[in-house]
Amino acid sequence: MKTLKYSFVALMALSLAACGGAGVAPDQMKDPAKIRQAIQTKKEAIKTLEGELAQLQKRLGEVDTTARPEKFVDITTQPVQKKTFSHYVEVQGNITTAQDPAFASSETGGRITEMLVREDQFVKKGDLVAKVDVESIRKSLEELKASLKLAQDMYDRQKKLWEKKIGSEVQFLQAESQVEQLTKSKERLEFELSKSNVYAPISGYVEKVMLKAGEITGPGSPIVQILNTNQLKAVAQVPENLLGKVKVGDQVELYFPALGQSQTVRVNEVSRSINSTNRTFAIEAPLASQGGLIKPNLLATIKIKDFEAEDVVVVNSNLLLQDVDGNNYLMLAKDGKAKKRIVELGRSYQNETMLAAGLEGSETLIVKGARQAIDGDKVKVLSSTTAQKN
Repeated sequence: MKTLKYSFVALMALSLAACGGAGVAPDQMKDPAKIRQAIQTKKEAIKTLEGELAQLQKRLGEVDTTARPEKFVDITTQPVQKKTFSHYVEVQGNITTAQDPAFASSETGGRITEMLVREDQFVKKGDLVAKVDVESIRKSLEELKASLKLAQDMYDRQKKLWEKKIGSEVQFLQAESQVEQLTKSKERLEFELSKSNVYAPISGYVEKVMLKAGEITGPGSPIVQILNTNQLKAVAQVPENLLGKVKVGDQVELYFPALGQSQTVRVNEVSRSINSTNRTFAIEAPLASQGGLIKPNLLATIKIKDFEAEDVVVVNSNLLLQDVDGNNYLMLAKDGKAKKRIVELGRSYQNETMLAAGLEGSETLIVKGARQAIDGDKVKVLSSTTAQKN
């Protein structure tokens, strides 16, 4: 720097000398106009020299490394990872019972005399859940039995007379028909009487009790609704563009936001048609209730794998940078310096990006300090993390 200053002084001296000292002839030193002109000329010369000096100083700073302190960028690093990359599509699903709700009902009408279950109670198939008053049927049956006995006696007499060719055939046939009709009526009433008890058609939990003791029920009317919550299934509507990506037997992951838990299940049914309204198709997958923790109508997120690539370079998406030309790049550490490497991106999922080109897998990524470093900067590695196992 001192050399440059001395050069500047020398240049000024030479300039003044070249202009003849003050730059004005002795006979013109008394002319104010000539003196002003000489002053202006010297000012312009000085301005030109200052500009040249500034350029020399700038150039000296670029080529003389001893004129500035050596600078390092503090960084942390991580080896590039090659692993299996999977991409998933997430759809909303619903949990329902694998078996449709079943209804316990009386096959005969009457007043409910006893209701033996309550809501949320577990019952086994065949358990007695209610009793229906069939006293009227019992009385009707007794009356019918008396009528049948009389009809049978009349039939026996007519038969004996007819065998002796006494009486008409019409009377015999009428007596026979009366016995047959009463016998069928008796069998029907006996059947209705045997259905006075109402039993659970399946094993499960009582979801709803529809009638109370003392109320009247009709034949076939539901009395109790039962759900088998031990056998559940996840149901979801999947966009039609995934039709070739999911099939029976594929594994899907269920995530339950309300529980913060996940469960891996296999698809056991794929709809054979597309819903023309929303362009989706249905899938179903059975799952375990985990001791009743998972319940019908619980919301679930279903993750369907639509892409997978093995042994590919995968990086944290936060490390990707973009230059002014729109190129995606990563900062690498090599031989103590930062290196800019332009890369081509593939798919991304959950903050991870697969690279289609740009890295081989043996490089070292700059993690912290990547945004501060530029290509060619010297770097100081503060720490280095190991690659995560796949």
